[in-house]
Amino acid sequence: MHRNDREASILSYLQSTLSSERLIHSLHTAALCRELAHRFGLDPQKGYWIGLLHDAARELPPDELVKRTLSMGIQPSSLELENPVLLHGLVSAEIARFRFGIEEDELLEAIRHHTLGKPGLGPYGKVLYVADYIEPSRTFVDEAFRSRVLSLPLDEMLMEILEAERTYRKNLAPITEEMYDELRGRILERA
Repeated sequence: MHRNDREASILSYLQSTLSSERLIHSLHTAALCRELAHRFGLDPQKGYWIGLLHDAARELPPDELVKRTLSMGIQPSSLELENPVLLHGLVSAEIARFRFGIEEDELLEAIRHHTLGKPGLGPYGKVLYVADYIEPSRTFVDEAFRSRVLSLPLDEMLMEILEAERTYRKNLAPITEEMYDELRGRILERA
């Protein structure tokens, strides 16, 4: 599928499946992903696509998210069964792959793990994690925090967001805590 055709197809799909608020969030996330991808030497168009598609399944009913996950041969964790919305990244990645022909593992990984992250998350995944959290329509993010995060190198951006999440939530999901520990170790090694 040609880049412009793919983008038009994605936008048409999202307009028909997402609420206007979720669509605006996806468009803002995509724009910031494109900007961050360019800044960090990644393909800006691919950054834009992952930003658009990261919440493609976000508004599916919980039982549908579980059903689709099981149909992929994946058994949801107890945390995911208690909170099926956590499965939307996995289902969104499948939509990206099968509906829009996105095959690159690094892009599918980014979409799949944008909610909780994971240890070893690649650069596109980090870009999406950051953009999803601090894009301009996120009213819970203070402008000073957003500006500070955007001034940092990529790993430090992610670390700043994880620190904020740890403060706000008190407990991170186990996989997010593993990502935090790995990233913290890497940053300390460089210091």
